[in-house]
Amino acid sequence: MNNTIKEFVLKYGIPTIAVIVIALHVFLVNTKNLSKWKGGGYGMYTEIHYFSNQIYIPGMSLDSLLKDNREMKKTLGYLMLMPNTDNLNKAAQLILKTSQKDSIHVQIWKPIVNSKNGHYSRVLIDEIYLKTTGF
Repeated sequence: MNNTIKEFVLKYGIPTIAVIVIALHVFLVNTKNLSKWKGGGYGMYTEIHYFSNQIYIPGMSLDSLLKDNREMKKTLGYLMLMPNTDNLNKAAQLILKTSQKDSIHVQIWKPIVNSKNGHYSRVLIDEIYLKTTGF
C-alpha cells in the first residue's frame, strides 16, 4: 500500500468511523433508551450507572425469579441496560410464563440525584400490565 492511501485512511477514514459510532450512540440513547454507559460511553458520567435501575414487580421477589434461571438473568439484565418498551414487553412475557400467574405488573425505575439540593429519588421509566390470553 502506498503512502497516499495510508494518509487518506488515517486522515479521513478513521475520523469518519469515529463520527459514525458517536452518531449511532447518540441516536440509540435518544430513541431506544440505551444507557449512556454503553455503546462507547459518551456521556457516561452524566447519569448514574444503569445497574442502579430497579425492576419492581408488586407481590413478587426479583431474587426468586433470578435464582437458577439464566434466561431470566439475561432478559432482566438487558432490560436494565436498555429499558425500552420492547425489552420491557419481553421481560414481562417471560416473567408471566415463568411465574404461571394470571397477570403481571412490571415497572422499571431510574435513580435521580438532584445536584443542587442533594436529594436522591427515583423516576418511573416505564411500566407494563400483562394478562394471560388463555381461557
